Amino acid sequence: MLVVLGAVLTVGGCTSGTAGKAGGTAGAPTAPAAGPAAIPTMDDITAVFENSATVPQYAYITDLHDGCGYTAGWIGFCSQSGDMLALVKSYDAAAPHNVLAKYTTVLQRLADSGSDDTGALGEAFVRDWKKAALDPAFRRLQIQVGHDTYLTPAMKLSAQEGVKSELGLEDLFDTALMMGPAPDDCDGMVKIAHETDKTLGGNPASGVKEAKWLARYNTVRQKHMKHPCTPGRENDWPQAVDRSQALQELADRDEWDLKAPLTVGADFKMTISSPQD
Repeated sequence: MLVVLGAVLTVGGCTSGTAGKAGGTAGAPTAPAAGPAAIPTMDDITAVFENSATVPQYAYITDLHDGCGYTAGWIGFCSQSGDMLALVKSYDAAAPHNVLAKYTTVLQRLADSGSDDTGALGEAFVRDWKKAALDPAFRRLQIQVGHDTYLTPAMKLSAQEGVKSELGLEDLFDTALMMGPAPDDCDGMVKIAHETDKTLGGNPASGVKEAKWLARYNTVRQKHMKHPCTPGRENDWPQAVDRSQALQELADRDEWDLKAPLTVGADFKMTISSPQD
């Protein structure tokens, strides 16, 4: 497991039911704050949501024709948004002669222009990505950059909001990597949290029960997923509400600590037995 709580990159994620009852409002823990023990499980939940697998799929790469260009790796790093560029730059620093280094300039141009053009990278990039995924260093960097970019801001927001459970952190993390971690992401994690605070008149830090807050958070998130203001997400995000539904089902079952075996429900119906990165 590799978790880096350092500088936060400010790119948004480019990823691919209705929240039920509050789900045992007394069941949400009040202390301690979510710790690192559950992070491998969170990473595996991401694998379930992204690739219908119970472990990270580092070699995955495809053009989903959803405006993201190539979507690849464990969290769906995108050539259009810039998080793929951040990953390859980190790989360049760790292994200057790596198989992906020759694409850095093109990835920079695509990220700077927000272009989803995959032709500029070509089919050779797909083959080279899969080769890179055989390198343990590249796999570790996928986890590190994913955490730096999305988990770190989720941890920061969880502390501000008073969200203390591992499941609550997972809710924020998944929103950040799918819909954006920054305050100016119009459907992002920060905006959804602030809208939740407004509708409830507070947050767990001010005394609102965490289970009640998260249930409302999931409701607000699903509203954004069904009617996104983020350009180009009108078709795919409404089809991904099962991510939020699955997380709410865990809350309804009082599985706040994300201990394995953990069944991710909704449309996924997959069980994480041995969490691993």
